[in-house]
Amino acid sequence: MGTLAFLQQQASSVAADIDLLTVGITVVAVVFSVAIFVAIAFLSYRYRRGSKVDRSRPPQYNHLIEILWTGIPLLIVMGIFLWATTLYFKVVKVPADAMEIHVVGKQWMWKLQHPSGRWENNTLHVPVGRPVVLTMTSEDVIHSFYVPEFRLKQDVIPGQFTQLWFTPTKTGTFHLFCAEFCGTLHSTMGGSVIVMEPSDYERWLTEGNVQETVSAVGQQLFRRHGCSGCHGANSSVRAPMLEGIYGRPVAVQVAKAGVPLGQTQATTMIADTRYIHDAIVLPEKEVAAGFRPIMPTYKNRLSETEVFQLIAYIKSLSSKRDPETRRQDNSDRLTPEDYEARTGFTPENIRGGAAGRGGRNSGGPNGGVAAPMNERTTR
Repeated sequence: MGTLAFLQQQASSVAADIDLLTVGITVVAVVFSVAIFVAIAFLSYRYRRGSKVDRSRPPQYNHLIEILWTGIPLLIVMGIFLWATTLYFKVVKVPADAMEIHVVGKQWMWKLQHPSGRWENNTLHVPVGRPVVLTMTSEDVIHSFYVPEFRLKQDVIPGQFTQLWFTPTKTGTFHLFCAEFCGTLHSTMGGSVIVMEPSDYERWLTEGNVQETVSAVGQQLFRRHGCSGCHGANSSVRAPMLEGIYGRPVAVQVAKAGVPLGQTQATTMIADTRYIHDAIVLPEKEVAAGFRPIMPTYKNRLSETEVFQLIAYIKSLSSKRDPETRRQDNSDRLTPEDYEARTGFTPENIRGGAAGRGGRNSGGPNGGVAAPMNERTTR
């Protein structure tokens, strides 16, 4: 489907699909609106005051009409629902080979950083034909990253990570807007997305505002803020292992109001970007099973950009994991044996059974063992 005259040009791989859905919904709405308007106009004229029409036996009901005006719209709406749902999953499913770019929104600008270390403000350079995923957060209020030519928009929320991916299909410069009212200068919070040929993009990465790679900067922050004192390989303090943790299941205890942490049931979750972010800024929210909640919070001590950099460093540690283990580790469950193999001990609160998603552990009240937590510390 080509670009329609009343729409802006299509510059992403999903733009044509979104336009087609929009046109389909519009056509359905117009057809029904016209049909209803014509019916009302005809009946108003036909049965106007003074017209010679037999009104002696008006129909009270008609089963066929009732079935049709209920069934046909239902089928159309369900068809649109399935169409839109299929497109939704296409839009939200990030390709495995997508290039990740970090985006931080703040009043009233966008700060973007590429994996190589190149950073820019209010302008995003990307290569044509390559999937790009934006991992975004905000330092203050809710913003919204919107590129009309891509037909894509995503809210950017403080304290959370959201993602938006796209594959540019045309080179050129395209408008970037904040589509969520974010303060007095909201209207000035814009910029451009510049789509380049891959060779030009690679050359651009080496020029201008270039610093060390994001993971290298994160490693420096890791040492500067004392994280290596507990999580480093040579640390005398035992803390949860970070090497190879990204993307793997970890046993945690989720804090609950009025319940001592040592009595909460251990569960398993995947150590993704959100989990690591919260472990840095909200360390008491989800505590590694078997460890005391003594890690200090880095909220308001690190900017969101610095948290991004720390996460990038922790993600880079996953490449050090044994390849054979990496191939086999495709489960979202963590048994006590798995945990002991990774940490050197098995926490009391996950002994006696696998700590899976929503799993139940043997012993103790509420399915958990109300034993003292291990004396080792956590960051």
